[in-house]
Amino acid sequence: MKEEQIKKKYACFFGGAQNNTDSLEYKESVLIGELLAKKGFIVKNGGYRGLMEAVSKGAYQQGGIVLGYTCKSFGSTKGNCYLTENIVSESLFERLEKLISNSDIFIVQKGGVGTLSELFLTLDLIRKISKKERPRIYLLGKHWEKLKAVLVSFGLQNDMGILKIVEDFKKLKECL
Repeated sequence: MKEEQIKKKYACFFGGAQNNTDSLEYKESVLIGELLAKKGFIVKNGGYRGLMEAVSKGAYQQGGIVLGYTCKSFGSTKGNCYLTENIVSESLFERLEKLISNSDIFIVQKGGVGTLSELFLTLDLIRKISKKERPRIYLLGKHWEKLKAVLVSFGLQNDMGILKIVEDFKKLKECL
């Protein structure tokens, strides 16, 4: 009898590298990792410290698989200690392609320019997929409401269906 193939589920997490372990974002990111692991997702993230470390920690402590995508062009390819696998990319573009490819959902926490570039590239790629097959992008925090207004001002209101702004971890948990 052949073993039934089970589709792997991937959740891609984007978030900043700031490492304030007392911040709400850090604590929520640990909870996000725990939730994703409990729901059977393989967690993909940038592999470094900060919120990437937090989501890795949460998933790892629940026995989940955590893939960290580090990058040679950043200088250091050493990932955080909670990764089950550290995948080194040659370039930023290769790194982003690996993070985005095959992901079933995206969760975006607070971050800087890198997080915004990850979000916008993901949004641009997803909007080209048929509506039926599009993964959802969850934006965590009220601060994302400002982004929604900017997108609408650029005439991109049709793309808003891809994005789901959730106030906090509790609301994200309800969505997942």
